[in-house]
Amino acid sequence: MMQLKNKCTRLKSNGFLLADAVFAVFVTLLAVVTLQNMLKSIATADKAHHRTDDIVFAYVQFDHFLKEDAKTVYLFPAGTNSRQVAIKKVNQSGKTQVYILASYKDMIRMRTPEGGHMPLLLNVKKASFISKDQQIKINVVEKDGRSSEIYFKLDAKPKATKNEKRKNDEIKS
Repeated sequence: MMQLKNKCTRLKSNGFLLADAVFAVFVTLLAVVTLQNMLKSIATADKAHHRTDDIVFAYVQFDHFLKEDAKTVYLFPAGTNSRQVAIKKVNQSGKTQVYILASYKDMIRMRTPEGGHMPLLLNVKKASFISKDQQIKINVVEKDGRSSEIYFKLDAKPKATKNEKRKNDEIKS
């Protein structure tokens, strides 16, 4: 009886059954397939270049700049053509500054006549500027082929005072 008991005990403790081995292989295969699909998804998402919309960011950035500490912002026709738009910004203390919004190489940037610039939009293939009354329209074609139109509404040009008119007349003569 003792031998029979030892024989049964020995059989129960010997290795895996065939069903256990098949189940273990199935679970391992399932884990490998799942990881492979996850890696494919990550690679596809990386290739898609999901980036923020640069046009919207440039619009918000420039619009914020126009409104920040500004008493009035109006079009300056003397520096405006199809390649650039000039604006005058009068701050709360009355100081006037000219800014030029222009296309340069592969970007749209804002600069001052004195120097320095702030890039607003990069990877630009082509840009053109149209100004009419109190509105600026920028047609943008990006390097990846997307095209957009950006509109900015400006203030009306303030009426010149008599002193300013006299100064302007003296400068012209």
